[in-house]
Amino acid sequence: MDSIEELMIAFEGTYVGQSMAGLVELYSTIENQTSVFCTQYSIACGSGCGTCCEHFMPDITVSEARMVAAYLLFVKKDEALIEALNSARGNTSGPCPLYNPDSPYHCTVYQARPLICRLFGACANQGKDGRAVFRRCKYNVEQTMPSSLILDEDVPVMQDYSYALRSLDDGNGKVGYLSDMVSILVEQLRFLANMLTLDDTNPDDTPTPLAS
Repeated sequence: MDSIEELMIAFEGTYVGQSMAGLVELYSTIENQTSVFCTQYSIACGSGCGTCCEHFMPDITVSEARMVAAYLLFVKKDEALIEALNSARGNTSGPCPLYNPDSPYHCTVYQARPLICRLFGACANQGKDGRAVFRRCKYNVEQTMPSSLILDEDVPVMQDYSYALRSLDDGNGKVGYLSDMVSILVEQLRFLANMLTLDDTNPDDTPTPLAS
């Protein structure tokens, strides 16, 4: 497999596939809306900046962790990255174990990156008075974005996306640190793939391409 689209085809007809499809649809909406927002208000990260990844461990939902785990196992097929995740379990402050300063986007799972990574520095928050508030990322020393904005119009707000994300999840809104959550889901998916390899029966209706 080479992409998330192929992952969704492999999982088609299962709960996992439905969860992935919902997540991909939400991510697509986010990308479109934040792109418009950032263009309109001249918001951009500094060239080559990945400082947030060095000082931050993302907190993610079960469905996001499953997406990242499936991407690592069946698209990247990178045991070194999986081992880095395992070694980072319990780390709550970063760096993110999936960060690579030498990769184009600094993220080794960029296609599958979770919500917080997509919104960091590119989205407003809900202010106390109900208006949207944008503040420059503290790592943006290049000052390639406004220092602050208070907005009355309808713009992407992080809290709204968080609610939408949790509505997709099978973990009752549970969140945890990326290193912990993805490590657990990697082992679950690996067990399932091994079971399918050893046994032609398919008790949970998961498609056999997962075993490849």
